[in-house]
Amino acid sequence: MRKIRITTPENIEVEYTLADVGSRTAAAVIDTLIQSVILIVLLCALLLIRYFSPRFWGGYYGWIIGISLVISALIIYGYFIAMELNNNGQTLGKKVMKLRTIRNNGQPITLKHSAIRNLFRLFVDMLGVGIFFIFFNKEHKRVGDMAASTIVIAENDKARPVTLEDLHKSNSNFEYYISKEEQELIRDYLERKNRMEDCSKLQEELKKHFRNKFDELGILSDFESFINSL
Repeated sequence: MRKIRITTPENIEVEYTLADVGSRTAAAVIDTLIQSVILIVLLCALLLIRYFSPRFWGGYYGWIIGISLVISALIIYGYFIAMELNNNGQTLGKKVMKLRTIRNNGQPITLKHSAIRNLFRLFVDMLGVGIFFIFFNKEHKRVGDMAASTIVIAENDKARPVTLEDLHKSNSNFEYYISKEEQELIRDYLERKNRMEDCSKLQEELKKHFRNKFDELGILSDFESFINSL
């Protein structure tokens, strides 16, 4: 699998494994199947209303169809956005395939990034253009990824001795002094450190970054345990 190196806003270089075409296609198929099941349930509900309540159907036909179309649009477009924002860049398909969408700088995607990339998915990439670009783009990006400045990476599937939750417990002021972006960087590091050939450089960069930060704040001694756990 192709690798990519990203320098985060904290000036730390992180290496990611890019998701390949096969795994991304499989994730898309899983998500499409899930959406299809939901749409079929909606269709069955409409048929039941028409069969068992013909008067209600006849009187509110326009409203029923209109609301159904809105719900269908939300399922088709909103599914990906809702999943990516609530699951750290993962849809159910991506979670099964151990993939995740992040921004070009390694930070988590926001509503803006997800909305843009999935708008292109709906109107451009679904026509097959996306697969074409993934094949010929060195970062395996589809059109939506280019427009939204995002990439899809492969997650680490090995167990890790230390988790972000463990580090939370090491200091009661963890969330106050460590930003959300830094927490995501730490999470990525912990998830991938076991399969990296040599993580010592990244480890030292992280420790140096946090030592300098906490030293400037005058709280270095309070976070020594946290730094040593990285």
